[in-house]
Amino acid sequence: MDPILSVGIVAFKGSSLIHDLTRKILSWAQDRPIEVHIHPGLHDMLDDPQIPRITEDIFLQKSQALLSLGGDGTFLSAVHLSGFSAKPVVGVNLGGLGFLTDVAPEETIASLERMAKGEYRLVKRMVIEAELYREGRRERLLRGLNDIFINRHDKPKLVSIAAWHGDHYITDFQADGVILATPGGSTAYSLAAGGPIVEPDVDAFLLTPICPHSLTERPMILPSDRPIRLLVRFGGPTGMLSADGLESETLYGGDEIIIRRATCRTNLMRLSSRTYFELLRTKLDWSRGLKKQDNQ
Repeated sequence: MDPILSVGIVAFKGSSLIHDLTRKILSWAQDRPIEVHIHPGLHDMLDDPQIPRITEDIFLQKSQALLSLGGDGTFLSAVHLSGFSAKPVVGVNLGGLGFLTDVAPEETIASLERMAKGEYRLVKRMVIEAELYREGRRERLLRGLNDIFINRHDKPKLVSIAAWHGDHYITDFQADGVILATPGGSTAYSLAAGGPIVEPDVDAFLLTPICPHSLTERPMILPSDRPIRLLVRFGGPTGMLSADGLESETLYGGDEIIIRRATCRTNLMRLSSRTYFELLRTKLDWSRGLKKQDNQ
């Protein structure tokens, strides 16, 4: 792969760990032909006049790749920041499970050295987009790497959402909401709502109702070659449409949402050689009982 000689660092929470790691990266880069750029939000948290402050546009223009410091939420924010472009994103896991973040904090410098040598691989992940229509007019376009979902937000009542796959009517969901996830996002909100785990290279949508009134309404895996159409049947501003939990829009009765596979794909940078199933075994602690038996 092409060497990465310009890295943009993204973080959105101030902590001593993030501050120390950022300064460690800056110190390491001083003796190397590598440019390190600091996102303006992180720059303000560091509050160091010796670090030049640049605008977000210049930050994105100058950075060949983005390095997120935090958990999966920070990683998703970095992807949204990049505009779902081909710009690679890699994450240092300073959060919890970290399905998207590939690098441990103690491996950061070694990972940057590998990036500078071109010793990495790119993994393309599906992006989904949702067009919101209100009274026949398109109100907004949202994109997500993990999921697009509808959730109630101001009343303790079920919402009613009719769903179609292409021209085929599925059902009217009476639920707290519905999640449309990508396979890469199957281990996020959809999994917490009872959805299946799907290998990220599968071209499919995951349709997962959230706490449905009918226990027979179960998650579905649907081909992504046709759009999913959702019709909001409740009245008043009682629902929220969200992409990755980062971009949101209030929903009203009669609103229609068309969800498609986007033409763009996001590049995730991978530096470890572990497989997806090794990741699942590690993060979800599979075979824990068997490991204990083997050690006895």
